[in-house]
Formats: sequence, structure tokens, C-alpha cells
Amino acid sequence: MAITLKMRKMLWGRAANRCAFTGCRRELVIDATQTDDESLIGEECHIVAESPDGPRGDSPLTPEQRDKYGNLVLLCAVHHKVVDDHLGQYTVDHLHQMKKDHESWV
Repeated sequence: MAITLKMRKMLWGRAANRCAFTGCRRELVIDATQTDDESLIGEECHIVAESPDGPRGDSPLTPEQRDKYGNLVLLCAVHHKVVDDHLGQYTVDHLHQMKKDHESWV
């Protein structure tokens, strides 16, 4: 499966183009310069991994469910790496709460 365009638009829109990591809120769209186009530095991250062998991938979610909005969070590249490297701290429940808190702020 893959993340659909609809899911991508919902994710970016509801996150206000900002990193959902607690305390970050970095803008994830960098403006164009006189010589270069805009740059997207946001990453559409799976809370439960896209595949069973990925970070937090041990789950009964189907492949289709893993690409749905409820299992996605928008992060900057730095925080995507942090949450995937620190699985003990950034559990499924923790990431769902982080996303909920960020969207409430938005």
C-alpha cells in the first residue's frame, strides 16, 4: 500500500505544515529563494511502521490501515529519526498523544 494523496493533504493541513514533535513546531515548507524552488523538510511518518519489521511494527493493523490518517504523524527529519531510534520512549500511545496535542494546538 501507499499513503494516498487525500491522507497526505489531511496530514499536512491538520498539522499546519509544522512538526508535531512536542516543543518543535518547526515549519516544514521552506520558501523559495531567488535561485531555487521551495523545499519540503517534513516527513510523513508511520506511528505503527508500514511493515511488521519496522519501528513499532508489531501490530494487528493491516497494510491498508497502516497508511491511514490515524496512523500517520508529520515530523521534521530530525524528529522522525529520533522517534524511530528511541522506541522505548516513543511508543504508539505516546505518538498518538503527541499528534493529538499538536492538532489541538493548531
